[in-house]
Amino acid sequence: MLKRIGRTLVSAVALLGLSAMPAVVGTARAQEGPKLYVFTSGSMGGFPKAALQIGGTGNIDWMPVGFYVIKHPKGNVMFDCGNNDKTITDADGWWGPLAKGFGLKMTKDDAIPAQLAKIGLKPEDIKYLVVGHMHLDHGGNVGQFPKSTLVVQNDEMKAAWWPDVGYSVYYIPGDFADTKKMEVMRLDGDIDLFNDGSIRIFRAPGHTPGSQFMVVKLPKTGSVILTSDVVYMQESLEKNLIPPIPGTWSPGDMYKSYARIRHIRDAEKAQLFIAHDPELFKATKKAPEFYD
Repeated sequence: MLKRIGRTLVSAVALLGLSAMPAVVGTARAQEGPKLYVFTSGSMGGFPKAALQIGGTGNIDWMPVGFYVIKHPKGNVMFDCGNNDKTITDADGWWGPLAKGFGLKMTKDDAIPAQLAKIGLKPEDIKYLVVGHMHLDHGGNVGQFPKSTLVVQNDEMKAAWWPDVGYSVYYIPGDFADTKKMEVMRLDGDIDLFNDGSIRIFRAPGHTPGSQFMVVKLPKTGSVILTSDVVYMQESLEKNLIPPIPGTWSPGDMYKSYARIRHIRDAEKAQLFIAHDPELFKATKKAPEFYD
């Protein structure tokens, strides 16, 4: 009888241990914090700095086209999606004269699938695709993410589909034609994406009617601001230098958006990740390295 009771107790303990293991593993995974990865979708260069700053002198020899992925316990988030991969083989056909004007350079290694593969992801693994705006070098690959929820300001969707006179040059309808088939979260302001402070999106018009930027809060790194084209370069932010038309849709709003970024940067001691700033981009870790 005693031996039988002992065997029963041992079996019960073993079963309890096995049943507890998945919960422990699951808890460990759930507690894993977000990670931020930095990529570039080709590059541009060989054009006047005055295209990015009123009164700018000299040329921009090389400029990245940055985009970002946040691996998050609640779902992977991508911020911006670069130049359309079709420009790898048909830059002139897709961008027209802008390809030569901005010195566009794209290779097969710059394609979205090749970039995401560096961190073990595919386009279908992205839960939310957030675009800072819909210009050709930030919303170019929206069509590669049919299973993702596109997060965009309502004003930007209108600006892309029905741009004001003189502002259509940087919008390529083929880039966002598939948005009519996608699930789209059309914002009219700010949002805390996961309602936990880890990923916040802020409306910041000026560059375009519906520009927005993202603030990612990482456990070790702290706050990081992903500016998209709300700011072209750090020098622009510090000296209040805005681009000429059509790079600025509303000068007054752009100055206000600069001020908002500076406030968050200073209040949260945040790092700036500016997609087109050559020096800042060179200094960042590139995928598969990450910030956590």
